[in-house]
Amino acid sequence: MAAAQLLRRNLCTSTTPIPRTPKPISNLISRIRTSDPHLIPDLISEASPQIPRLHQHRPLFHLAVSKLARAHRPDLIDRLLSSPPTPTSDGFLARIISLYSLARMPSRASEAFNSSAISPGPKSISALLSAFIDNRFQLDHLQENFNQLTKRLAFTPGIPLYNLLLKGLCQNGDLSAARKVLDEMPQRGLTPNVISYNALLHGFLDKGDEAGFQEVLREISNNKLELNVFTYNCRIKNWCQKGESFKGEELLDVMVSKGLKPDRMSFHSIINGYCEEGDVSSARKVFGKMRVMKRKGECDVTPAPEIYNVLVKGLVEKGEFEMAFKVCKESVGKKFALPFEVVKGLIDGLVKQGKGYEAGVVGKKMKMVVKGKEALDAWNEVEKGLALQ
Repeated sequence: MAAAQLLRRNLCTSTTPIPRTPKPISNLISRIRTSDPHLIPDLISEASPQIPRLHQHRPLFHLAVSKLARAHRPDLIDRLLSSPPTPTSDGFLARIISLYSLARMPSRASEAFNSSAISPGPKSISALLSAFIDNRFQLDHLQENFNQLTKRLAFTPGIPLYNLLLKGLCQNGDLSAARKVLDEMPQRGLTPNVISYNALLHGFLDKGDEAGFQEVLREISNNKLELNVFTYNCRIKNWCQKGESFKGEELLDVMVSKGLKPDRMSFHSIINGYCEEGDVSSARKVFGKMRVMKRKGECDVTPAPEIYNVLVKGLVEKGEFEMAFKVCKESVGKKFALPFEVVKGLIDGLVKQGKGYEAGVVGKKMKMVVKGKEALDAWNEVEKGLALQ
């Protein structure tokens, strides 16, 4: 037994490295992340013969296209997306369209759709409509394009495609057309679902049409549709916009009690609402709820930069500089740079309270998270006017 234990210990403590062959996909992703953008199409082209079905690897192409888009290289995106094999399935065509949409190239998405050698189906039609909507492209002609597509392809659209149409019409502010589409769906043998009604609910909320908003809520109730997170978020935001954020917080608790998982928008609306009302104490408590839920694993609601911006601004305006400092430190610790004016107010407030050290910490942290030479130069100019030692 002792000999066996000694042997295991010697094996475990051996300094001889175990040779490992890196996975080709992982290696390629790493090279895409670290290489200059103009090299990306060649990297993928060279790797293609060695990696079977490379062009089916979605995360890799998502990364590549995102990086090229940030580098403002539509020419390289075209080159990359025209090099894969000719789409042989509706799903493959939909992926090409979605990648063009990701790159903010909706016109090229449309060209890829129209020039396809295969007959487009539900997936690619949905991807094309989403590309138009997400990029606010030709929204004035969305319904016309929808009708032409379905007629040309002899395709009978189902509820998911109609829901996309409703979303686009409402996003474009054409609520009367959306209302008409919703009312006509049953005549086409389709029963609108909660997503259908959510499109109009959000449209009326954005327009500030309280009567229209309440009417849609009544229809949802009358049709006995189960509310989802988006529905609750619209209701929460509606209360917060009316200066009754406490009712929005009550709805948040109702969501959780029904087993629904709030998202960032659920919390952001309430925190922003309380700050607008000057009730930063309640805003802090909701921020605390958000973080506790994350720790318990009940929902994935990692605070976004906007939430930190709103909360720090509200705390500074109320003169709660110590708490604002703590939230600011958390924000910059996540590499979220706060608006300069908010940070200026925080630093000035800390200095007036005799907290020069904390003010200096904020200034140093900002220099570390501000991105880009122009932004850094701008912050340096702001810093010159601050009472930092």
